[in-house]
Amino acid sequence: MQDRASKTKGLIWLAAAVLLGGLCASGLSPLAHAIPWRMEKELGDALAPTLPSISCHNQGQADLLLQRLVMRLYPIRPGDDAFSIEVKLVESPEINAYATLGGHIYINSGLLAKAGSPEELAGILAHEIEHVHHRHIMEATLMHLFTIGGLQMVFGDSSSAEWAKYFLNLDFTRSQEKQADQEGLRRLQKAHIDNQGFRHFFERMEKTESAAAFLSDHPSSESRHEMTEKFSNQDIKPIMTEGEWLVLKDYCHRE
Repeated sequence: MQDRASKTKGLIWLAAAVLLGGLCASGLSPLAHAIPWRMEKELGDALAPTLPSISCHNQGQADLLLQRLVMRLYPIRPGDDAFSIEVKLVESPEINAYATLGGHIYINSGLLAKAGSPEELAGILAHEIEHVHHRHIMEATLMHLFTIGGLQMVFGDSSSAEWAKYFLNLDFTRSQEKQADQEGLRRLQKAHIDNQGFRHFFERMEKTESAAAFLSDHPSSESRHEMTEKFSNQDIKPIMTEGEWLVLKDYCHRE
């Protein structure tokens, strides 16, 4: 019985290796887009309770302001009706924002504290929305599933906490980051939001040692400067007043 189990396991690993080779040769994007959004959403919703552990809850004006900002960015572009998003603020000093399966987008309070304007925060959100829109999370997940670590998580005794850890440390390729930047800037343009906030935030973060991990696989500030010039804004409209911005900044410190 042990020999049969070992052979079966070996065949599974061999099949996975062959499939991985084929996927790498053809590219994961077509496969990721072929998976119905409903399936990704169900998987993302199942994993969401483990990610993250400390969410900020604010039922007052700050939450209304956050939702107003999100609605300026989504849904506004063709194809937005094909996926959904849910934005949450998380109590964490780490300068980070990230998207997971199913359109769940998390913004750390550390990043909110560093944002100098609602336009800077909107730039980050637009970038993360495009990761969702282009199924980058699903692409990265599929690739991980065919690594040794991914197969162990599927066929072993892994818990959802291990998947949570994976998403918290998810890295995108430079081409995916570039696409999220370009399409995020296009989204800001469509929303009539000043894209200079997007550029200014990343320029400042490059001078901040604590943001090194967040920026490790992102394009350089010079590259972002060139991108923003290509997507010039027309008829810019402010997102909120300075007083409202201060209320939103205090989101995680109110009950």
